[in-house]
Amino acid sequence: MKPINERRIVHVSFVIQLKPENYQIKGGIKMKRALVSWSICLVIMFLPCTSGFAKPFYEGKTIQLIVATKPGGNYDFFARMVSNVMQNYLPGSTIIVKNIPGAGHIIGANHLYHSKPDGLTFGTFNRALALSQVAGFAGIQFDMAKMSWLGSPAKDVFCLITTPKYKTLNGVFSADLVKMASAGIGTQSHVTTALFIDMMKLKNMKIVTGFVGGEAEMAMMRGELDGQFGSWASLKSFVNDGHGQPVLFIGKKQPEGFESIPLLIDIIKDDKYIPVANLLLSLNLLSRPFGGPPAIPADRFKILTDAFTKTCSDAEFMKMAQTADVPVDFTDGAEAQELIQSMLKLSPDVVQLIKKAYGTK
Repeated sequence: MKPINERRIVHVSFVIQLKPENYQIKGGIKMKRALVSWSICLVIMFLPCTSGFAKPFYEGKTIQLIVATKPGGNYDFFARMVSNVMQNYLPGSTIIVKNIPGAGHIIGANHLYHSKPDGLTFGTFNRALALSQVAGFAGIQFDMAKMSWLGSPAKDVFCLITTPKYKTLNGVFSADLVKMASAGIGTQSHVTTALFIDMMKLKNMKIVTGFVGGEAEMAMMRGELDGQFGSWASLKSFVNDGHGQPVLFIGKKQPEGFESIPLLIDIIKDDKYIPVANLLLSLNLLSRPFGGPPAIPADRFKILTDAFTKTCSDAEFMKMAQTADVPVDFTDGAEAQELIQSMLKLSPDVVQLIKKAYGTK
C-alpha cells in the first residue's frame, strides 16, 4: 500500500508543432518559416480521495473487547490472546480488554449488545446464553440471533469432574449430597447441571452459584464443593494434578487416556432427552464465542471478521495456545450464526425442558 496521505503528481507534457507557411500576422508582419515547439507542464495535486489513498478506518482507533466475566479462566485468556494478535491485522489500532462480570455473563452480554455498532466494540461471553434466551430468563436484554458473529477460536469437550473421593459416576449417584459449582444462572455450567439433574432424576445434587475464574477448583480443594461441569480444556490440568476426577464427558468421544469414562449420550435412558444431549453437544462447537452488536456496517464488519479469522490461525496465536495447553479449532462467523439460530429454534418439548431446568416454567 502507498504511504498514507500521499499526493499524486501528474506531469503532462504537450508538444505543439506549428508550421505557419505563408502565415501572416495582421499588420503586414510576416513570420519566418520555423518550427515552434511549445511544452506545457501541468502539475496537479490530488487530495487522497480514492480508496487506495484513504486512511484505513481502524488506524488510530481504540477497539474495546468486552469479556463478560472477571479476569481469570479461559474466556478471559482467549480474549487476551485475540487482543494481542488481532491488532497486527488492524494496523494502527489498539485493542483493550474490558471485563464486565455479573449474572452469569448476562450483564456483559447486555452491555455488548447495546454498544454503538461502529465496529469498535466486540466481545466474548458464555456459549450457553442462547439457551438462557430460550428459557426467557429475567434480565436478558439481547437477541443472540441479531448479533454480529465473528466465530469461535476453539471447540471443546464438556465434562463432569468431582473431587477424588468419587471414583465413578455411580459413586456420584449413590452419594447422600453432591454440591455442584455454577458460575451463575445463564452459564453452561449451570444449565448443564440443571438439565443433568432432570435427565437423571437426581435428588442428591445441589447447585451452588457464584464460582467463576478458578474459584470452583479452589472450593473443591477445600472440600466446600464436590464437583462441577466445565470445559475439559480448563479442567484437565486440575485433574492431572490429582485434584479432580472426571466421571462423565459430553462429546462425541472421550479425550485420549479417558476412554473408560462414559459419555452423556450413552447413559440417557429416556429418549425425550436425546435432543437435549445433542443440544449440549452442539455447544462444544462454540467453546469461546466472539461477536459484536447488531448492524455493524458491512465494510467494517468484513474487516473485523477477516482480521479475526487470520488471528485464529496466526503462528503467534497458536504458540500462545500451545504454551497454555488450550485447544484451537476454529469455527467461522457464518457457522456460529447457524448454530445460534438452531439453538433458538428448538422444539416446544425441548424448550419446556430448558425452562424447567432454569426454573422459568
